[in-house]
Amino acid sequence: ESSPSQRQPSPIQVLNLEFSSHNQDSSMEGLSDTDSESNFPLMIPQDYLGLAFFSMLCCFWPLGIAAFYLSQKTNKASAQGDFQGANAASRQALWLSVLSIMFGIITYICAIAALISYLSAKPP
Repeated sequence: ESSPSQRQPSPIQVLNLEFSSHNQDSSMEGLSDTDSESNFPLMIPQDYLGLAFFSMLCCFWPLGIAAFYLSQKTNKASAQGDFQGANAASRQALWLSVLSIMFGIITYICAIAALISYLSAKPP
């Protein structure tokens, strides 16, 4: 008879132990706080070109053109290695695109309201 201390672990227990020990080893190997911090600024910022192009064509075009310009400036700055400037241009492009879309929606709503008001008025 085998005692409980001499029993073989089940395959599931073995897999769980291997999985947890593998995750602990791989998550800690070769990483320090300075490694993770030094990798962060190297991320290329998003240019929001599609959003800027949409806001330029379909919404409030003056802000859309500025957003389109800043999205192109994001690409140029990141190609030159100026990631801080690219990040600033990326944020500005996003905000101008969103602002352009909001102004466009407000303009369309006001135009539709004015058209409905004009068409529903009784002729003199």
